[in-house]
Amino acid sequence: MLPHLLLLFAVASLACVFLAFEGREANAQAAEPPAGTKAAGLDPFKTSCAPCHTIGGGKLVGPDLAGLKDRVPSREWLLAFLKNPAGTNDDYAKKVKAEFGDTMPAQAALGDNVLNDLIDFMFAGGPGLTVKKLRGATPEDIDLGRRLFTGEARLANGGPSCISCHSIIGLTGLGGGTLAATVGAKHTDLSNAFNRNGGEAGLRASLASPQFLVMKQVFADKPMTEEEVIALTAYLGDVSKTTAPPPGRDYFVIYGIVGAIALLIALDLIWIRRFRNVRKTLVGGSK
Repeated sequence: MLPHLLLLFAVASLACVFLAFEGREANAQAAEPPAGTKAAGLDPFKTSCAPCHTIGGGKLVGPDLAGLKDRVPSREWLLAFLKNPAGTNDDYAKKVKAEFGDTMPAQAALGDNVLNDLIDFMFAGGPGLTVKKLRGATPEDIDLGRRLFTGEARLANGGPSCISCHSIIGLTGLGGGTLAATVGAKHTDLSNAFNRNGGEAGLRASLASPQFLVMKQVFADKPMTEEEVIALTAYLGDVSKTTAPPPGRDYFVIYGIVGAIALLIALDLIWIRRFRNVRKTLVGGSK
């Protein structure tokens, strides 16, 4: 009798283990929506689209994507546009670019499966998508934003300061960096970035999850905090109100000319002094 009971106990134990394992598998699958479902496009939308677009929340850098299914020529057109926006130049694409500019980065690297998940998600109206509303800015935020831009205050997660690559109105000295131009950025000067990126909502979204090629890589593991996003947006918004012209680069030429003249004068003074000392020695020796 005892062997039979032990056998039954062993079978029951194995059944419990099997059921528990199946339960974990089911929970894991439920937590991660399978590809090909509307929900599967939520995460890629947040990382690749939300910095420039909303679904029902208004325009940012790019258009509001609510009702996108009824606006685009076809699903196939949208897939091709997502892969290569710059190379899509039919009448509808020209209309969109005329209003929002030709700034959308190509998303071909995401692959067809993810892009189709994104299209399903957008056509369905963005199920499950929520937007966190940040607090309003204060005058203190403007000052903090200026210090973050210039590097006087460090970004909490170790990202580089804006001045490393960009210039802006009102900076003293050499006026800021130009590195952004060397990596293909269209806008080195950020004096009008607030307006160019769709105002407060658009710029905040762009800073929270940058889509510009180099910034996306640099800030991937060093994202700005909410407070830093608010402060930099407030500072850039304040700067955008000025009517002063953006800083030029002619001062390098001017400084070079002034420096060369100063160097020539210094060399001339040194040479004259040396010439006089030699002349004194010669004149004195001839007497």
